[in-house]
Amino acid sequence: MINSIEQSRILFLDSGPLVRLLQMHPDYYPAVSGVLDMVYEKNIQVLVSSVTLFEISQKAFGANEGVLARQYREFFEHSANVRLCEVNADVSVKAAELWAYANRTNHKLTEAESLRLATAFVNGADCIVTECSAFRDATDVAVFTLDEI
Repeated sequence: MINSIEQSRILFLDSGPLVRLLQMHPDYYPAVSGVLDMVYEKNIQVLVSSVTLFEISQKAFGANEGVLARQYREFFEHSANVRLCEVNADVSVKAAELWAYANRTNHKLTEAESLRLATAFVNGADCIVTECSAFRDATDVAVFTLDEI
């Protein structure tokens, strides 16, 4: 799997892997950390949705960790190789299309998942690292789940 990810030029890193990294989850931390090490070594651009920043900042603020939430923002806005992608009109419309298609075909996506996947699509990701296996049913981009890495 890592070899396939290594071929990517624009990798979308979804919320789940980042949460597992921040939690230092014993099963997933090494995998996500390894992907990030490879990203910097191979100079692969990483896209992250502003929805992800919302999701992890929400948890930090909920735990009364405002400083941590600001550090997350700084990381996403100022890290080499990482680009924080906004939810704009193109992303919003693509998310609505993905959400409707997934619901028609019984491959359920939440609104947040649709927004994150649309962010990857609109911003040209050629690889996605996620926990959401339903992404595979909604795109032809290479999708890798944490369990596979």
